[in-house]
Amino acid sequence: MKNPFTFGRVVDGKDYCPRPDQEALLSQTIESGQNVAVIGQRRVGKTSIILRTAQELKEHHLLYVDLLAVNSVAEIGERIGRAYIKLGHAEGFLQRAIQLFAKLRPSMSFDPITGTPSVGISVERAESMQTLEDVLDKLYEGHKRDPLVIVFDEFQDVLRVEDPQKALALMRGKIQHHGDLPYVFSGSIRNKMRTIFNDPDSAFYKSAITLELEPLTIDEFKGFIKNHFKTGNRKVDPQLFEDIETLGIQITGDIQQLCWALWEASEEGDTIDKQIIQKAMERIFTLERISYEDTVSELTDVQRRCLVGLVKTGGQSIHSKLFKETSGVAQSSSITKAVDRLVERRIVYRHQKTYQLANPFFAVWLRLKEFI
Repeated sequence: MKNPFTFGRVVDGKDYCPRPDQEALLSQTIESGQNVAVIGQRRVGKTSIILRTAQELKEHHLLYVDLLAVNSVAEIGERIGRAYIKLGHAEGFLQRAIQLFAKLRPSMSFDPITGTPSVGISVERAESMQTLEDVLDKLYEGHKRDPLVIVFDEFQDVLRVEDPQKALALMRGKIQHHGDLPYVFSGSIRNKMRTIFNDPDSAFYKSAITLELEPLTIDEFKGFIKNHFKTGNRKVDPQLFEDIETLGIQITGDIQQLCWALWEASEEGDTIDKQIIQKAMERIFTLERISYEDTVSELTDVQRRCLVGLVKTGGQSIHSKLFKETSGVAQSSSITKAVDRLVERRIVYRHQKTYQLANPFFAVWLRLKEFI
């Protein structure tokens, strides 16, 4: 039987574990035309809940724009234009979409087998600010004919472009005049998203309702997990959920990945217990070992020591005596520089007052390999 657990992509239908309270709040906010900023670490399920909720609004077309690793204002305009033209192909108003963005000189080709469109758009960097302004105007013009919900995913990466404050000011200046057109700004780097939406000096200050999306708790996930294992005639040891918490696996997507591996490591009639957890972890390590080894090899000695210190101490109080003794790095300035670099490389993220590894399986692997 096919493995019912899915990870590493947007999920829907039976693969999606409902969040009724957050879905209701998000739906009400969007329907009222209010902008919302959805903040939560990667793999927590932000994109899935946003897309699921937006797609339930039958009178609106969902325009999804991924801004991950965007490098320039010109690229922001290009990505918006490409997304709108692709949406036009999917929703049946392709000609209007192409006409709307004619200034971007769009070109299209189609896969001869699947019919999937490939959109080419060119924006002159010298005109990038003006073009972005025009693109946002065109979005609102299109919305008045074909109602939209616009999702900007990984919105914090706008801070990567040249003169980000000018870009944000331009976007805010247009968006605030877009009436009932709802925007959803999703981001996985909390401190940057909070800087954009909560800092009084930011152009987007108080421009959107903030929805902090936390991982589903094990209790919220229990029924979903049990029912999925039951479809393959597998039982769940009552201790399983406590064992998952002990491993430090808390993010929704990571739990899904572990359950996928548990399914692969078991057979019909098995009880999913600690022994199968061990087999499942070995399976994950086999698939990800090269990535782990490459990550470690690319770190400086101080960065590696600080990474070890974060795993050993739980990521708390990086300038404490305990952390310095554990990591073997005595200088506070060196620790700050190394940890900042780990965050920049997205190996580590800051949550509340602690630093956590973005990949909890990597943390377990480090322990087992005696890097610590």
